[in-house]
Amino acid sequence: MKTAYVHHAESTAMQMMVVYLLHRGLQITASFATSEQAEQFHSDLSVHDQKNCRTIVAPDLGMKGIESVLSASAEHMQGLDFYIHGSSWVDELSELQSDPAAFALTSHRQLSELFLYTRAAGHFMARKQSGQMIVPILADMMHYSGFPSSPVYNQGAQAYVKSFAKEMTPFRVSVNTLTFGYYRMENHINAGRSRRKIYDMFTLKPSVPELEELVQGLGLLLDYGQGMSGQNITWGYGIPSVL
Repeated sequence: MKTAYVHHAESTAMQMMVVYLLHRGLQITASFATSEQAEQFHSDLSVHDQKNCRTIVAPDLGMKGIESVLSASAEHMQGLDFYIHGSSWVDELSELQSDPAAFALTSHRQLSELFLYTRAAGHFMARKQSGQMIVPILADMMHYSGFPSSPVYNQGAQAYVKSFAKEMTPFRVSVNTLTFGYYRMENHINAGRSRRKIYDMFTLKPSVPELEELVQGLGLLLDYGQGMSGQNITWGYGIPSVL
């Protein structure tokens, strides 16, 4: 059975990714910000999925604590095939305008977490010369359709992934970002055609997938990601093509 550690599983998108991974037959360790979030998510799972999903509270930001948790999780699952580094898809512009100092500290913490967690996971995977690290992000273009946009985190994550991938390639460990396109947000569900018009800039008569459908794009890297590294894989509508 393949295994995966999912960090920052508290967001709706990341929780749906965890459910998708469970349906794919993976054994999961999912870390949350609080014990209440971890317990609630685990209790909402089916009895079968509960057996294959262990929920924990993320440790304080420190290399020793992170390495200890990842090592214990890998020992519990008897392996670590995938590390998925989640984040909250937030609107950075509104946060910057609201409190620039807090925004700077939050951005620093997010990128520090990405650095420390992937380093710890990479250390474990390098020893067995196998594994994948995946960093899901939301396309910045979605800002024009009312979605949150995180250009500082997204660009920082992509730049780091490209650099880190070069270090991990000799150990046969893949590191990639996965950029998602638009999906049907909760406040758009019953709005009909009037809300679909916001997607017309991307395509004619847009088909707007549910979030559950969108996260299935993760399967692209689960199945074929071992042969690529340092890439930004795009999945879904609303992402500009690069020719």
